[in-house]
Amino acid sequence: MRSLCGAIPAWRHAVYFMLLFSAFLAIALSGCSSEPVVAGRSLKADSLSESKRREFVGALLLNIKGEHRAAVDRYRALLKSDASTPAINYALSRSFYSIGVSDSARFYSERSVKLDPSNTYYLRYLAELSHQMTDYTYAAELYQRLVTLEPGRPENLSLLAVEYLSADQPEKALAVFQEILRIDPKNETTQAQVLLLEIKLRHYQNAIGTLNELVEQGDGKEKLRLTLGELYLQTGQYESAFKSFRDVIDDNPLYVPAWLALFEVSVQSGNRETFLKDLHRFHLLGRIGVDQKIAVARLFLIRSLKDSAYEAPAQVMISELNRHYPRNGGVYLLRGQSMLQRQDAQGAERYFLKARSFVPGNPVIEEALVSAYIMQKEFRKASSIIVRAKKRYPVLAMRFRVMEGDLLFQEGKLDHAVSLLENVLQSINVKTEKDLYLQAAGILALCYDRQGLSVKSIRLYEEVLLLDPGNALAMNNIAYMLAEQGKDLSRAKTLAMKAVAAEPLSASYLDTLGWILYRMGEYDKSRELLEKAAGLNSREAEIFDHLAQVYDKLGNMQKAAETRDKLRKLKGM
Repeated sequence: MRSLCGAIPAWRHAVYFMLLFSAFLAIALSGCSSEPVVAGRSLKADSLSESKRREFVGALLLNIKGEHRAAVDRYRALLKSDASTPAINYALSRSFYSIGVSDSARFYSERSVKLDPSNTYYLRYLAELSHQMTDYTYAAELYQRLVTLEPGRPENLSLLAVEYLSADQPEKALAVFQEILRIDPKNETTQAQVLLLEIKLRHYQNAIGTLNELVEQGDGKEKLRLTLGELYLQTGQYESAFKSFRDVIDDNPLYVPAWLALFEVSVQSGNRETFLKDLHRFHLLGRIGVDQKIAVARLFLIRSLKDSAYEAPAQVMISELNRHYPRNGGVYLLRGQSMLQRQDAQGAERYFLKARSFVPGNPVIEEALVSAYIMQKEFRKASSIIVRAKKRYPVLAMRFRVMEGDLLFQEGKLDHAVSLLENVLQSINVKTEKDLYLQAAGILALCYDRQGLSVKSIRLYEEVLLLDPGNALAMNNIAYMLAEQGKDLSRAKTLAMKAVAAEPLSASYLDTLGWILYRMGEYDKSRELLEKAAGLNSREAEIFDHLAQVYDKLGNMQKAAETRDKLRKLKGM
């Protein structure tokens, strides 16, 4: 079936404030020079006039006070008369990042790097930003440039190696880690990373022996034992994994990665009792901040999309967070997101409203509320939030216009939705706001499909795949349309299998693959997938319609009749 898913702290000490401001100003203004700020070298005269410098400093002060939108306006005004100053582009990028507009932040960051390619501050910031936007390959390219500019610095090499890992390029990561060892042969952390990569390449026996030797001879055993535990976990030696991670935690109770690994052992070994005991200990550690605890729970929630074994532990984590932090808006936001993930829109709405009461004026919460209302078909409420948000957050107006297009689609106002979204796509710069463009294109493709314009819909999805080859939604929906048309079923099957591999617990994607297999005459495999889809989403009529037809082909008339009875109840017949 088609898938429709589409603080800066307040400074208490004036001296500290001025030191911080001076440091930030020095970094920013380094872009006005032909050279970056480095020890032992003086800056060349910058290109800002005195009046523009005052404007620039005023914008920096607004940023430090948390008035990021006002700072954005000030920087933009400066750029109108001086677009070639890298410092202004860099500072504007930081302001956009502070209000959550990542695409614009990246655009201006890239401009600052282009204008001053040797400035390591700008380069490092752009790499970090690209990493946060999950563009790991690009981030790795940037860190490689940083390594070239500052050769022989292990910290830069480490960043590059980790980025290669994020980009799923383990061979390149291993080569960089080995380069670090040539500079620092006794670096146990790097040795551990090398071993971990060797493990990834399945050189298990040698890795275990070498690692145990390193643990015994090394002083900094924390990360080595963590790696050893990961190895035991990967090879199913759960008791040894438990012991390794507990040893790390006993030495350093605040080391969150060890806690995360410990929870994973419990999940993978099915040891619920141990999981609950460890989670209780984790929450008793007040020195681990709530944001870190939220991040751990969110990670489990994301993993539950691909592995159902993480579903119950993720919910327990979120409930425990709520119990320990009953007045934290971030916890309620996460709880609402978990409800939305389980298709409980009413429950999600309740928690999003609670989050809003603790953190008013947060656009992320407003967006979440719109999603909850759309799922409940409370279109008027969703529309009301969108109208207010476009006025309240003018910088984010385009994001809320895309949500408005989704709302119109869900309401069945296809002509209005198409008109709005076509307009939006023409207004969005795909290079600077790629994610938003992909979201709008996906919704517009759904509109075309609903209007019976499958050729236009498939063409737009193909464009999405050119920009984002791993887009599961586009792969699934192209596959489904091809199946409905009875065309190119081999390609449809390939696309559907990729979508299911990306999100194996998506009922929509399983239904698509099952339906394609039905069309190809593979009825037993089709039945297996469609039964799983029906178990994951028992309220989607289309899945039961497909399943009934499969039972017919298999000659199981009793099952076919029972399934059609469920179908009639779902349709209210």
